[in-house]
Amino acid sequence: MLRFNEEEQAKQFSRAYSLEVLRDYPDIELYISKMTEQELPEERFSEEKFPGVTKKNMKAIRQMLNHRADLLKDKRRAMFRRWSYGVEKIGESGKPMDWLNKHENEFESGAIAKKNDQSLHKARHFLFGRLEERLKALDANHNLVQITTELASYKAQNDQKSYIGIIALDGNRMGEMFHRLDSIEDMKEFSDEIERIYSDAVAGALYHYAVRHNKTLQVTPVLMSGDDICLVTQAEDALDIAADILKQLQGLSLEEKAKNVLEKAMNAVSGQQSYLTACAGVAIVKVTYPFFDAIKMAEKLCHQAKEALHRSAENKAVAASFIDWDIVQGQVSAQTAYEKRVARARIHEKYRIRPLRVDQDAGIDHGVYSYHAFRDLVTELHSMMNKQNSNEQDVSSSFLEKIKKQLYSGWESYSLLFELDQTGSGDKLSQLVKKHFAQDHQSVDMDSDIGRIRTKYGAIIERNARDNCDEYRYVLNDVLETMAFIYGKEAVVHGKQ
Repeated sequence: MLRFNEEEQAKQFSRAYSLEVLRDYPDIELYISKMTEQELPEERFSEEKFPGVTKKNMKAIRQMLNHRADLLKDKRRAMFRRWSYGVEKIGESGKPMDWLNKHENEFESGAIAKKNDQSLHKARHFLFGRLEERLKALDANHNLVQITTELASYKAQNDQKSYIGIIALDGNRMGEMFHRLDSIEDMKEFSDEIERIYSDAVAGALYHYAVRHNKTLQVTPVLMSGDDICLVTQAEDALDIAADILKQLQGLSLEEKAKNVLEKAMNAVSGQQSYLTACAGVAIVKVTYPFFDAIKMAEKLCHQAKEALHRSAENKAVAASFIDWDIVQGQVSAQTAYEKRVARARIHEKYRIRPLRVDQDAGIDHGVYSYHAFRDLVTELHSMMNKQNSNEQDVSSSFLEKIKKQLYSGWESYSLLFELDQTGSGDKLSQLVKKHFAQDHQSVDMDSDIGRIRTKYGAIIERNARDNCDEYRYVLNDVLETMAFIYGKEAVVHGKQ
């Protein structure tokens, strides 16, 4: 949103800017709306304090600009571009060979390829620049975080399968906060501060994660625009980095510098929001997985995390950060999950605890599960399994494999597996889940229906008063599915254990 002193200046800028964009990125659809302040009626201040003084409502101006841009988009939807009139051979660029033959000279001279390379370099430099500057300020010499543009760099050197994590992150209630601002000065100051906080949060999360684990971290920024973030990292790093970005946002927005800028917008929204929150979606896929589909999946997971926020009990978690994720083992994600196929048969059995809330200390609060409790459980389970001597392991790998096979068979089969266990693994897992998710409910009698939450065999049991029955939530399902894609080593600080 730009303001010019004269209408002719705005027209000249629109022509020059749109021409420059279309030259470098001919496939981009660009919409520019314009209006003058004279088109908006003036609003008067209080006549008692400021008799005869008027103001321009910048909020209304912005709404009208958006409306006019939407009208342009509606017109564009009724148009189409015809590349050909039949079925014909398509070249590598996606355009018909007839079109390519007409531009053969440009291809042979390298003019089109050179132009595309220059445009791509310009876009990457703009995208990476802010992140690189912040990373250098944090890590001037060690280069712990390396920005890469090649997905091939995430491939494992051995014959193991290579996975990447796509992180999509979006701020909560940003539009609502922005609409509360009246002046263009407040809008600009708010936008600049959001840009700074989110960029600092990404850089800080990446750097501190690399320091904690004493490892070189690779990252590919896909989108960094205000509160919209999309990153690619190695699969084992993605979940913790996404959660840490959400934590960084909270901490940075509580600093005095940020509070002075954000306070007006945050106080205007309901829920007494005192710090910035966001939601994140993480798609864990093979390196060879279709990249665009992986990004759309991460965005969908981010949207599901936002839905979890709105479903929170009595809207008490309005100011909250949630994270959701999914792991795709194959090349196609269109398959229906087995969990959905059995949902109708056992509506009182839940196989997921995610999305999880990042800014929550209690393991469970009003039906919302904590990411940090989940993460601590995974860390402790890793430690139990990674003892050098298999005879000393607290939890056997074979028992975990049996759990995976019995999870969707119903509570009877699942509980029987724990009852017949003679290795002690079942009891250790039960205590682990109770320790991290039911620390506030340990006094509840397991053999009665008293209390809202009970734990048994690593599952959370909640009483459904409406249907007069128990509901089972299998905590271990998300844990066992995800722990192979979470960095298992204990955190280190400056190279020391």
